[in-house]
Amino acid sequence: MIKEAKISDYDIISKIVTDDDKNTILDEDVRDIREALTNYNKVVFIDYENEIPVAFARCSLTEENSKPTGYLEQISIKRNYQNKGIAKRLLNKCEAWAKDKGCERFTATCNIDDKHTMDLYNYSGFSEISKIAYFSKELNI
Repeated sequence: MIKEAKISDYDIISKIVTDDDKNTILDEDVRDIREALTNYNKVVFIDYENEIPVAFARCSLTEENSKPTGYLEQISIKRNYQNKGIAKRLLNKCEAWAKDKGCERFTATCNIDDKHTMDLYNYSGFSEISKIAYFSKELNI
């Protein structure tokens, strides 16, 4: 069962994050999750299996060519529940939310090396529009 999260669900969401592949919650994750729980243009959905919270998805409204567009920001699934169709269910819920908000388009991004997520998006009807590489270097101060 998928439910829309409330601010009181923050601890549930942080436990899901720390049980997926990352095993840690970054300050950036904390900020982004809290913002999503309190912003009208963002939403978090939690997936419960037998009343146990096992996954969540975070999405938002953006603009693309002056039109509202849904954007999938994150899906996180506890390790023991991965590869069971939960990501697809959450993605569908996010798309429905965006459609209810007047969006005609839904977008998502992922790391080029993340084969599972690339497969999810391809299987779900997304079209790849570009590949992006990010670069970083330390600055000597």
